[in-house]
Amino acid sequence: MFEAASKPSVHPLTIWLPVIIMALGVVVFYNYAVTQSLREEKERPAYLTRLEKDLDGLQERMGKQVKLSDVKGKVLVLAHVYTTCPVGCSQIVSEMKDLYDEFTPKHKGLHFVSFAIDPNDGPERLKQYAEANDITQDNWWFVNGDQAKIRTYLSRVVKFYEVKEKPKDKQTSEVDKYEHDMRIALVDHEGHLRGMYDVMSPDPEFRAFAQKKIRKDLAYLLAEQEKTAPKP
Repeated sequence: MFEAASKPSVHPLTIWLPVIIMALGVVVFYNYAVTQSLREEKERPAYLTRLEKDLDGLQERMGKQVKLSDVKGKVLVLAHVYTTCPVGCSQIVSEMKDLYDEFTPKHKGLHFVSFAIDPNDGPERLKQYAEANDITQDNWWFVNGDQAKIRTYLSRVVKFYEVKEKPKDKQTSEVDKYEHDMRIALVDHEGHLRGMYDVMSPDPEFRAFAQKKIRKDLAYLLAEQEKTAPKP
């Protein structure tokens, strides 16, 4: 009689090696996911507050009545301005113009707003001021309105520093009328204030840091906006 052939023995590694490889793959993926999450958390601009209230009754430089809720869903770049400002305002507008030229060609969900803080800055003056700075686009508003309402909103809701009338003895000229916040604010597409940037800091290093930071954060907010946009 022939003896039945014995079955070849199975080496333990044959069974456990695929299991070990799968387990290592899970560990590597988990570590990667955690690392990516931590990196994203570190890079994500902070949530400072939410613009719960609307600001209406604004008159744009072209004469139309607008309100902030008209640009709901947009990423907003906000700042103060007055047309006869002897220092600061022109540089702020220049900084905003650089951001505008850099980001708007590729991102349609972006809107700029310059809030006039001088009651004498009516639509015609604002229009002339904007055109003098080569700004004619519809997605950049220059607005004015009830100054008490605008200033209260900007300081209490957007968290800009309060606008102050300059005493006569501190004015460098007749048009040097106001002390105002020279930072730029970023608001995300869901109405959260995500950053205040001191791009006019007298410290060159801090100014350079703020200019770099606002670009990084704006790019992040636009990417965040695109992720939540409805698919066509």
